[in-house]
Amino acid sequence: MEAEVKPPEQVLSSNKRILRAFLWSVLALVIAGIVVANIKSFVYQPGETSESVSPLSRLAVHHQLPDFDLTNQHGRAMSLSDLSGKIWVADFIFTSCPTICPPMTDEMVRLQNEFASESELRFVSFSVDPERDTPAVLSRYADDFGVDGSRWAFLTGEKTSIYQLAHEGFNLATGHRGSEILHSTRFVLVDRQGKVRGYYDSRSKANLQRLRRDIKTLLR
Repeated sequence: MEAEVKPPEQVLSSNKRILRAFLWSVLALVIAGIVVANIKSFVYQPGETSESVSPLSRLAVHHQLPDFDLTNQHGRAMSLSDLSGKIWVADFIFTSCPTICPPMTDEMVRLQNEFASESELRFVSFSVDPERDTPAVLSRYADDFGVDGSRWAFLTGEKTSIYQLAHEGFNLATGHRGSEILHSTRFVLVDRQGKVRGYYDSRSKANLQRLRRDIKTLLR
């Protein structure tokens, strides 16, 4: 019995139908994949959702500050408890510093003025030359820079206590090289519970912008 031989036209038509069916199947699979991917991207957005719900999660908690007992530019005693419930920015300077301290204080003044309406925000500058930086000297220095003395404390006291606070409390470098006084250029952000929440190089515009953002986060 001889096998049926289809004409070439029928074979070509059959192949076209098979190819067309295959292409439609592939297209259907591609469309289904796109739909599933879009559904997943709509349902699962962990990055954006977590940041919008909890911006504080982006702000590290470094460590708890120890208590201190120092004197401000008004001659009044001041300790960590006086800052309880307040957010504050700290730095370490000295009034006779001819190099980095004036720019640091200028940057802090900008922050003071920018957040002038925020009653929960304070500023604290610790003198690393307390033997010469008496309350009277600190008061004149503050006045020269236009400091709001009700929101910004300049602190002095025993040198060993201040240096220990810088090293062990704030984890900042402080010391001497001959007659030169050395100290960090960083600002430190502290929360309402006295916990360090961030370090920022006062010479870096990017760091200062990050500080502004983090201050606003803690103020919320």
